[in-house]
Amino acid sequence: MKTLLTTALISISAALTAPAYAADEVNVSNGISAGGAPLGAHGVDLVALLDSRNPVEGMATYSATVDGASYYFVSEENKTAFEANPAKYLPQHGGFCSYGVSVGKKFDGDPDQYLVHDGKLFLFLNAATRAAFLEDVAGTAKTADSQWGQIKHVAVSEL
Repeated sequence: MKTLLTTALISISAALTAPAYAADEVNVSNGISAGGAPLGAHGVDLVALLDSRNPVEGMATYSATVDGASYYFVSEENKTAFEANPAKYLPQHGGFCSYGVSVGKKFDGDPDQYLVHDGKLFLFLNAATRAAFLEDVAGTAKTADSQWGQIKHVAVSEL
């Protein structure tokens, strides 16, 4: 099952990957947000997602920029919490699909398909990649971390 899923994911990667920004180190949307940088996490408030397990869309009024990506929040309180400790809230693997990273690819990370494990936020392309990751969370996370070190600075088009 994993081999079939991996093969399918790899074969469709060109159609589903994010656009290139700074060698695709952070998964961002096309265009520039109100914060002056490409939008990260599809505009979902990462503080609400991690703290409340509630994927809610933030507002441009409350935006913060980290590592060349803007993030939106639902309140000044959430924006302030993020700015105080962005590493706590930023998704693993640059916001790309953590299962995809484990197989050496940078698939889009959908904040509606997420997992919070050991205080870390993982995003996934879809329910199938989330399910594959859940089969061995510790092992797949470790593999993804290792792969991320190798592909972080590599453009999507080169994978």
